[in-house]
Amino acid sequence: MMKYRIEIDGLRAIAIVPVILFHLGYNIVRGGYLGVDVFFVISGYLITSILTNDIENQNFSMYRFWLRRIKRLLPLLLSVVLFTLIFCLFFVFKPTVKSISKDIFPVIFSYFNFHALFDFGDYWGEKSEQSFFLHTWSLSVEEQFYLFYPFYLYFSFKLFSNFIVPILLITLASFSFFVYEITFNINVDFAFYMLPTRIWELSLGGLVSLIKIRKSKNSFPNLFFPSIGFLMIVWSYFFGARNIDHTVLFPVIGSTLIIMYSSTSEIVGKFLSMRILVFIGKISYSLYLWHWVVILIMKNLTINFNHFNHHIINGFALFITFILSIFTFVFIENKTRNYNHSPKIVIVGFLVISGLTFFLQSDFFSTNYNSKYQSQISYIQYYNITPNQSGLKTFLKENNLTQNIQIPEKKEKFIDSYKKEGIVENEHFGIPKMMLFGDSHGVMWAKLLNEVSFDFKTSLSCYTSNGTTPFFNIRKIELQGESVYFSKLQRFEYAKSIISNIEKWKPKLIAIACRWDVSYDEIDSNFYDLLLYLEKENIKVLLFTQPPVLPFKENINVDQYLTYLKIQPITGSNMISLSNNFLVIKKNELIKSLSTKFKNIIVYDVFQEMTEGGKVKVTLDNKVLYFDDDHLSYDGTYIHKKNIVSIIKPIIN
Repeated sequence: MMKYRIEIDGLRAIAIVPVILFHLGYNIVRGGYLGVDVFFVISGYLITSILTNDIENQNFSMYRFWLRRIKRLLPLLLSVVLFTLIFCLFFVFKPTVKSISKDIFPVIFSYFNFHALFDFGDYWGEKSEQSFFLHTWSLSVEEQFYLFYPFYLYFSFKLFSNFIVPILLITLASFSFFVYEITFNINVDFAFYMLPTRIWELSLGGLVSLIKIRKSKNSFPNLFFPSIGFLMIVWSYFFGARNIDHTVLFPVIGSTLIIMYSSTSEIVGKFLSMRILVFIGKISYSLYLWHWVVILIMKNLTINFNHFNHHIINGFALFITFILSIFTFVFIENKTRNYNHSPKIVIVGFLVISGLTFFLQSDFFSTNYNSKYQSQISYIQYYNITPNQSGLKTFLKENNLTQNIQIPEKKEKFIDSYKKEGIVENEHFGIPKMMLFGDSHGVMWAKLLNEVSFDFKTSLSCYTSNGTTPFFNIRKIELQGESVYFSKLQRFEYAKSIISNIEKWKPKLIAIACRWDVSYDEIDSNFYDLLLYLEKENIKVLLFTQPPVLPFKENINVDQYLTYLKIQPITGSNMISLSNNFLVIKKNELIKSLSTKFKNIIVYDVFQEMTEGGKVKVTLDNKVLYFDDDHLSYDGTYIHKKNIVSIIKPIIN
């Protein structure tokens, strides 16, 4: 029987605390995610100790091993999943619940690391951070390890009567693969999520369990190495890289040194044996499962906590996490790990969760809310000039962006407009005196500006595209790079079309609208070159600042979300507190400063017109002014028409 080491529980606490702080967004522990690597080493150490002891004593049974793992891990995991689904079903925005349901099978069947790699990609990416069960990727790695590792040890011992050499071989092979992937930047996401590049961390812990170190109170290694290991772990938390790289060696080697040399008779062992750390270590599995779920629930309910300081919100999330973790540790973890009927409970849990998941993914679960707002219209497809629009309809449907919204499709005649004359209507008025450039924020203004151009009896040419910068290399037209929606040739044709049409039409005004906070660092050189060119051509330029970004989840149907929040139509405007708009304000100031550098530039401050007293207008009477979190609806642009007409009128006339 393996001897209990109290300092190992303390080491678990040192692993879980920085993970939680990292996920709470505290940048001081920018390498806090490396606590997972400490867990890997501990897990490899404990599992190898159990397996090698059973194999040597001819008492090994894969059935018994997996039964222990099932009792230890699954009752709590299934409880957290079931609680999350039920809670979110009643309190979280329904389209988000639909999205959560797509993660359930990867969680309960232990392939979430594959799901995360192929569906989310970057661990630090937005899609990843919106997944309630992102953190279970590491559990999937461990359970996949448990699937093959016992067989590997069993047959290795049968063939070689030895454990150290086989474990050393897979450790070196996995570590070499990891170094290769990271050093040459082959596939960093694969290196992060997948078992082949993580085995070495688990198996290194296994090697430690086989190396017998004689521990004496005054031995230099037993006094020195635990301190070095502890410092290596702590250093990685505070100074580790923001993405997985060779820094991972510090927590892995540090954990190895502590497990190998520490004891309750030296300073690190004494520290790790403190009651509070041991207690946190004992409930660390519960803490790990609950913390990210609680954080995501708080984020999804953030609109209800806007008036609170984020430290208070984080403190509340921590409090709830600990309460839930203590409860589930006492009544689930401790009760089920040795309970004979735990496997039956697990089977029932699988069936209940699977049935609920199928329901949430079916058409029987409606994600729509009965809105009292006037149906709005969006021209996100109509004025999108990009030649490749595959996936746009799917994107709109998946994000519930079509509910209570009319979305006209682009006309057939505009399919090749990116390389011809842009999207032009009112062409019976002759050549365009106005042009509009922009990304999706340009698309947002296109319909209103077309109406304005009609009022002035001229046509408007729109070069507006979702998800693509409107700016290009103006000095060398032939040197254009491809993008997600444009090939190199298409991008060249797009750029050539714009320049030739400007020279042919000699427009009086070119309007430019973009999402400045995301797309452009300082002043994009291509953007600046375009402004210099237009100044030389003596063409007036109207720049739109970016409207405020709402404190909602990205790509969210604002009409539906306001209904979910029970914000009903009123006479006048519903106002919502501004938050997280620092970068928007900074970039808008940069845009406004251009009017002092170029005589031909006029800036219309959308942000200022949409805000009042630190709040943003989201509705006007029964109309919703936003399409999603950062795009105005057509009604949202229409309220600016009078101001825009007053700016354009003297230019066109």
